[in-house]
Amino acid sequence: MGTIKIDDVEHQIDDLTDVVKIKVSRMHEIQNQMNAMNRELAELQVVFQAYVNAIRDDMKASEGDGDS
Repeated sequence: MGTIKIDDVEHQIDDLTDVVKIKVSRMHEIQNQMNAMNRELAELQVVFQAYVNAIRDDMKASEGDGDS
């Protein structure tokens, strides 16, 4: 199954108790969720910045039209 490093010591996951294996498995699931959330946050930041840029462009365009 692999290894896990705790306090700078490598442990074979197959050698751990079933209770610890369940916790390690859940830890991996949580890490995957965190990675997905970080990707989603990065995407949202790009979209947010696109709106900021669009608003800036719209405001510059309306200033040039004399609509202010």
